Amino acid sequence: MIGSIVFATLLASAAPPARIAVMIDDAAPGEPTRAALESALQSRGFEVVARELALDIRKVITPKDVLEGRLPANLSVLEADAILAGSAAYGDPTDVDGIKSLQIVVTVRLLDLATARTTATLTGNGVGLGMPGPNLAQRGAQKAVEAVFGNKALADGLADLGQQAGTVILIVQGLPTRAALGELRAELERTLAGAPTREIYFAHGIGKLALGGSKAKSLNGPEVADLLSSNKALPLVVTEVANTRIVATFERARTVSVHALVTEPVVPARMKAAKAELGRFVAGEMAKFGYVRTSYQASPLTRAAAVKRAAGIGAQVVVESEILGSGKESAFVIRIIDVKTGQPIVREQAVLASDASRFSTAEALLATIKGRLPEHLAATVPAATSPAVAEGTK
Repeated sequence: MIGSIVFATLLASAAPPARIAVMIDDAAPGEPTRAALESALQSRGFEVVARELALDIRKVITPKDVLEGRLPANLSVLEADAILAGSAAYGDPTDVDGIKSLQIVVTVRLLDLATARTTATLTGNGVGLGMPGPNLAQRGAQKAVEAVFGNKALADGLADLGQQAGTVILIVQGLPTRAALGELRAELERTLAGAPTREIYFAHGIGKLALGGSKAKSLNGPEVADLLSSNKALPLVVTEVANTRIVATFERARTVSVHALVTEPVVPARMKAAKAELGRFVAGEMAKFGYVRTSYQASPLTRAAAVKRAAGIGAQVVVESEILGSGKESAFVIRIIDVKTGQPIVREQAVLASDASRFSTAEALLATIKGRLPEHLAATVPAATSPAVAEGTK
């Protein structure tokens, strides 16, 4: 119910205008073509980003790159939703019956930074008439720009930019599987109260989704990002936000909270005196995960007895640790046991270089488990409804 109210508020708020960076190679004094393009965009309700920012963007991508379709592999949100890039070519002034004329050719291409879609390369011609000087170039530039904006392809491209189309592009990094992207898509539709979500692609652990896209449910990036960040059922950490684009990292640990019973380690006789210290170390390190609350069992238990004890105190997993072998043949093993099934869901093992390295080896194993465990817990433990807090050892 609360999510629906929040989303209704989100829909009711006015969508900010798309921000466009104008990057034109304009060699004429005063850059009349750039000025004409900016004026044309502003008159159509778009926000033109500051020239200083446009110059910063040129360090990443040049007008020539856009015109020739050479785009960076990873376009950042930057501080713009789109780039209008191109060039202006000025002919030599001519004199016809005492009237000066100046021909200008403007070539542009629109690049949507959220989707990486571009229009075709568009050309507009204009002729300035009158007295020689800056006004002659300005009049010609305005006519050339009017011709460019009269092209349906540019009008369609501008209409499809983010807020104009009501769409926010969500890019998710660190996705473990294609199935995880599908689950995320379904959860997003619930979070966004039924707003459409569409998969654009999944490749190399990166997924891209289009959120919204209908006039009835027009979205904007900052408000959607706030909604995603406040929903602990979504395994997303937002890292970058713009009006039409959100970049997030997939982090399953946000959605799980688990109580773990850490049992006394099984160690060789030579290490018997150190096993309690080692067991408490494992419990303490796991309590630092942020999504795990640990209890330590300071006496030996079989797996069956440990599972029964865990169920009795409301723990969902049992953590076993064991040092196998002797000398250079020793190995440190940590297993995570699902209390419901009594079966291991995560197992990590490493060679123990020496008895003295037992703590550093345990720390390394647990660092790996910290990243792996949430994916397994997501299938066995209900999602957290509030931020999980480590409660330390008991």
